[in-house]
Amino acid sequence: MQTIKKLVLLISLAIFFSFYQPPTLKVLCIGDSITQGKVIGDSISELSYRFWLWEKLDSAGYQIDMLGSNSIWFKESRTQRVTLPVSHYTGHVFDPDHEGFYGIKTGESLLGGFTHDSVKYESFQNRLLSFDAPDVTFIHIGSNDVKGDSLQTINYLKHIIEELHARNAAMKIIVAKLNTPWVSFVNHAIEPIIAELKLKYPALQLTYVDMASGWVNCPEAPGACTFDWAHPNTRGQKMMADKWFKAFNSTNDKEKPRFNPNIKVSAITDNTTTISWTAATDNKYVQGYNIFLNGMPVNWRYSECGNHDRQCISLVSDKSYTLTRLQKGKEYTVSVDAVDYANNSTASTDIKFFIP
Repeated sequence: MQTIKKLVLLISLAIFFSFYQPPTLKVLCIGDSITQGKVIGDSISELSYRFWLWEKLDSAGYQIDMLGSNSIWFKESRTQRVTLPVSHYTGHVFDPDHEGFYGIKTGESLLGGFTHDSVKYESFQNRLLSFDAPDVTFIHIGSNDVKGDSLQTINYLKHIIEELHARNAAMKIIVAKLNTPWVSFVNHAIEPIIAELKLKYPALQLTYVDMASGWVNCPEAPGACTFDWAHPNTRGQKMMADKWFKAFNSTNDKEKPRFNPNIKVSAITDNTTTISWTAATDNKYVQGYNIFLNGMPVNWRYSECGNHDRQCISLVSDKSYTLTRLQKGKEYTVSVDAVDYANNSTASTDIKFFIP
């Protein structure tokens, strides 16, 4: 009798798997060189985050259809294509379609009319209509707009998001605070853009991920994430993919992090002090921490090399932060917020300290 039951179970499982199809996920990656990646000769020199993100989604059980009007790495021959990489886990072959263009500015990507790798491209609206509607879009663009008109760049980015929403109102759109953090006007505009567009389109599924957080641009610094300050090395590519994946998995998360920080103040000097705290936990993933001094965000990201200029407000990935530019004889109030990948946050209570 047991043998018959086992046989029936095996037959049932065989029938199920013969008809089972994994859910299809149509994915669009938009950006510049950081998204496109690069080929030198017949080898991929900059794989880009796209492969590692695809591998994570593919390994999670989705049938991935990568979308876009471009299918090559920068400098890749269209007639002698490089061998496509395969997943280290499933053996599936990478789908190289994307919407990344080396050196592109936000306005060029939106308006079109540019020539790239010997092909002239139409407007983003027309390109978007040339392939299936995405289920999810990842946007990392603006790194090449550093010397441009900041307000115009922000308007271009908003129009890209609006075109995506018009193509598929149910689409999940995840936009990055850039890992080229010196383009601070883009990073500081992301949250206001999301607030404005969600007010305009109540059904819009739009969130962001902080790529500048924990990123090391300087190639000579420990834990470097780039080849040359801007273009991600393998470590950086995998870090980006991990953040995109966590943000995608958190799109419907409404639960705030659990945070009892027990903030400590130490190493007080005439104009600096270090604060530390106990790590938060979350039902999904903790993305990082915001630090507020007298109610104002102060978690600036600094360059790892050179003159250490302030670059942008970025989540702190560690459990400590050094406050600078303090004044002798003044009392301060500090607090810390824990933030998850859905950008839910939990605030600590205020802690006071004095610079003697």
